[in-house]
Amino acid sequence: MTSVSSDVAKRVGLIGLGAMGRGVAANLIRAGHDLVAHDIRPDAGHAFVETGGRFAASLAELGRHADVFVSFVVDAEQTETVLFGPDGLVGRTRPQAVFVACSTMSPAYVTTLAPRLAAHGIELIDAPVTGGMVGAANGTLTVMAAGDPRVYQRVEPVLRAFGSRVHHLGDTPGAGARMKVINQLLCGVHLAAAGEALALARRQGLPLDKTLEILGSGAAASWMLADRGPRMVAGDHDQVTSAVDIFVKDLSLVLDATRECRFAAGLAHAAYLAFLETTGRGLGAKDDSAVMTHYLPPTRE
Repeated sequence: MTSVSSDVAKRVGLIGLGAMGRGVAANLIRAGHDLVAHDIRPDAGHAFVETGGRFAASLAELGRHADVFVSFVVDAEQTETVLFGPDGLVGRTRPQAVFVACSTMSPAYVTTLAPRLAAHGIELIDAPVTGGMVGAANGTLTVMAAGDPRVYQRVEPVLRAFGSRVHHLGDTPGAGARMKVINQLLCGVHLAAAGEALALARRQGLPLDKTLEILGSGAAASWMLADRGPRMVAGDHDQVTSAVDIFVKDLSLVLDATRECRFAAGLAHAAYLAFLETTGRGLGAKDDSAVMTHYLPPTRE
């Protein structure tokens, strides 16, 4: 975690106090940034204030405060509303403002967003992240950034407040989003594969706790198996770190990318169908470890 050493990018506005945003906010404050946060949910704002944070009741108020805006909303639709909605940031920011887009979004959308914001005097840094709630809380996220090098240098201390591995992938926004698509392809496949393996172990009568211990200790290990496996073994999908619906959305972006470049991605398709079917059975809001249920026999009423 990097501390602020100059006046560059000290005034930060954070948009989104969800599972990721709460941890990012804490790390920005610890790094010395003058942070004000905004969320459309009043309860999230109240909880943030109770921890000592400063909360903006509107995006207009946030726009008056900050020079750099870090967005951790869910998707492109929410990003569009944050920026161009009736109460959006566009037209309500300081000169030379920077919008740092950390959400997982379509590369095509991010690419077109840059000139749209530039027309209003706002620079875009495309900076999706990976590392989950634990990484956000610990300041150890991996950041995949792209954008003008001068603008990137200006906001790099902000990114390093919550990212222990910060990569600049080039001058053009969209490269970060493309890298995140590749990341989500592997995450979705790894997670679905973990669910399939543990479901097979259960079908064969193997002890799931011992199965998880063995698989996690050798060549079959993966980050997803280690993180989601215990919840799969326990059948506990109510403590949500990332919902099934998020992977339906993210793997949809993966499949869009594969169609655009005529790339056959059979494993990504299989993982997408596993998450989609899980959502179709009413589990979309559950933790994404619930994808294991796709591979289990249906529960009899």
